[in-house]
Amino acid sequence: MFETGTFVVSIVTFLILFWLIQRFGFKPLANIMEQRRLHVEKQISDAEQQRAEAEKLLAEQRALLEQARQDARNLLDAARARADEQARSIIAEAQAESQRLLDEARQLIERERTEALNAALQQVAEITVELTSKLLRNHVSETVHKEMLQEAEKQLGELVC
Repeated sequence: MFETGTFVVSIVTFLILFWLIQRFGFKPLANIMEQRRLHVEKQISDAEQQRAEAEKLLAEQRALLEQARQDARNLLDAARARADEQARSIIAEAQAESQRLLDEARQLIERERTEALNAALQQVAEITVELTSKLLRNHVSETVHKEMLQEAEKQLGELVC
C-alpha cells in the first residue's frame, strides 16, 4: 500500500542525504580531483620544460663536442704542418752541411794533390839538376854549367807554378 507520509519522509530523507553527500562528499572529492588535475598539469608542464632544457643542454653539449673536435683537428693539422716544416728544414740543413763537407774535402784533395805534384816536380828537378851536374861537370866549363843550371831552374820554376 502506498503511504503518502512514508513517501514524503523518504523523499525528504533522500534530499537531506543527497545534500549531505554533496556538501561533504562530492565537493571535497571534486576539490581533491581538481587539485590532482592541477598537480598533474603542473608536473606535465615541468616535465616539458625540463625536457626542453635537456634538449637545449644536449644541443649545447653537441656543439661543444663538435667545437672540441674541430679544435683538435686544427691542432693536429698545425702540428703536422710544423713537423713537415721542421723535417724540410732539417733535410735542407743536412744537405747544406753535406755539400759543405764535400766542398771542403774536394778543396783538401786538390790542395794535397797540388802539394804532392809540386813535391814530385821538386824532386824531379833536384834529381835532374844533380844528374845533369854530374854529367856536365866533366864536359862543360863552369860558366856554361851555371847558365844551364839557371835555365833549368827557370824552366822548372815555370813548370811548377
